[in-house]
Parts: sequence; structure tokens; C-alpha cells
Amino acid sequence: MERIEETNPQVKQAKPRGRPRSFDRATALEKAILAFWEHGYEATSVSDLTRVMGIGAPSLYAAFGDKRALFEEVVLEYGK
Repeated sequence: MERIEETNPQVKQAKPRGRPRSFDRATALEKAILAFWEHGYEATSVSDLTRVMGIGAPSLYAAFGDKRALFEEVVLEYGK
């Protein structure tokens, strides 16, 4: 028996919030790797990261969570 899904035209589908991501995540990670490598975790500020990655702070937080989460992802990426 096939399942037929009905759609109610009165029910609106939720739209994604915010603008679509306009940067390349892999490239941003590469730039973050270099910043952490050159200055170390403690000396690299969020401002430094956003400058070298070419993104704003809200984009960094939306994509990576926070500086620690970004650093953890950088370490995983570097180990590949």
C-alpha cells in the first residue's frame, strides 16, 4: 500500500532564518588553521579570526558555534 501525503495549502512551510551562507567553509577553516598556528589559541581573538576568514562575527558564531568549537574543528581538519 502506498502512502500518499496530502499538503494543506493553508499551512505555510517554515523558511530558513537569516541569509544563506556566503562563504566557503573549507577556505574559512584553512585560514583559521593558519591564524591559530601563527599566534596560538589564546593570542588569537575572534576579531583576528573574522578578519583573516573574511566573515563577520555573527557568521562565525552561526557556522562554528564559538572560538573553542572552531578551534576543535580546526584541530580535526588539520589531522586529516
